[in-house]
Amino acid sequence: MEKKAPALSELRSVAQKMRKSGLSQIELRGNGFRVSIKYAPVSPALLPCRVPDETPALPALAAPDAVCAPFPGIVLLQHPLSKIPFTQPGEIVGKDALLGLLKVGVIYLPLRSPVQGVVEPLSVKDGDCVEYGAEIFTLRREELAA
Repeated sequence: MEKKAPALSELRSVAQKMRKSGLSQIELRGNGFRVSIKYAPVSPALLPCRVPDETPALPALAAPDAVCAPFPGIVLLQHPLSKIPFTQPGEIVGKDALLGLLKVGVIYLPLRSPVQGVVEPLSVKDGDCVEYGAEIFTLRREELAA
């Protein structure tokens, strides 16, 4: 009987058991496959510390809403084929409106408005490379824009 490579669900199960047991490396070999899993536990010193909330929180409407990059990629502020901009600074957009695209490899991810509001001046240009979590759009809620 020929041995097949383990399924992805089985590999996830192995990785979870590795973390629980403190095992940092394992290699699985079979007829026609080889899988090596390495796990580097994060030191508690490297984990972000929680800063206590000593300053009073601002009301939800006072803070602008930001659209940040969900992955590293290239920002497209206009349609890649027609070159028509998705939005402009100062434009009022609705909730879930398409503001732009983030090109991650060959995939285009939509960047949508989390709230109804006014698009603030942009911090990036069309074609800029951004890292994970980089702010791309800032929106001022419509109630504050009036």
